Amino acid sequence: MIKLTILACILNLYSGCSDDLDILLVTGGHSFDTSEFFNLFMSYERMSVDTISQPRANKLLEEMNNSEYDVIVFYDMWQDITENQKKAFHNLLNNGTGIVFLHHSLVSYQNWDEFINILGGKYWQEGYGIDSSKFSGYEHDLNLQVKVLDQDNPVTKDMQDFQIIDEGYSNIKMLPTVIPLLETSHPSCARYVAWTNEYSNSRIIYIMLGHDRKAYENASFKKLIRNAIYWVSKHN
Repeated sequence: MIKLTILACILNLYSGCSDDLDILLVTGGHSFDTSEFFNLFMSYERMSVDTISQPRANKLLEEMNNSEYDVIVFYDMWQDITENQKKAFHNLLNNGTGIVFLHHSLVSYQNWDEFINILGGKYWQEGYGIDSSKFSGYEHDLNLQVKVLDQDNPVTKDMQDFQIIDEGYSNIKMLPTVIPLLETSHPSCARYVAWTNEYSNSRIIYIMLGHDRKAYENASFKKLIRNAIYWVSKHN
């Protein structure tokens, strides 16, 4: 694992880091603008961030203490998971660990039937034995006009409607039990681009946005990620 907190602690030397949220940031299975993505999380105060890539991340889930992290942020796109790793995942949820799923994590675990209920939706990827009419789609560099649906929700509190250049997914599955947070009317993108879900004792958020540096540097996206992490951590 790589720890991103040394500089953050130096910058906050006089206030200390004892009250930081402990975050595990999981990547792997999809390329991304690496330094810019990690810089996004480095920019947040009061967060101690460890990073790990798949497949080591799923192995870590089997080994770690459930109370080690307040929040796990998944920015991976991974398919391989053992029965023991599924059990470890469920243990995290039973323990109340907050989970934030970002962007291409919607494509993960095509063959794990329960995963859709955890995340609250699914991207149907070609090659997994489903009808071709169900395949989801994607398109890069869409100009998305994003509408905030509830400014009283802790995740979107005080956020205004915003514009972002990002990749959009279409023909995805979203469970009717989730609570939509953001929507767009772009014809090449699904209507809802962020939602909250609850599973077992955990709060869960999925955010479709976040393909590359154009998203990471968007002020509204930055605020959204920070708010999401605090909400799922139950520290809001």
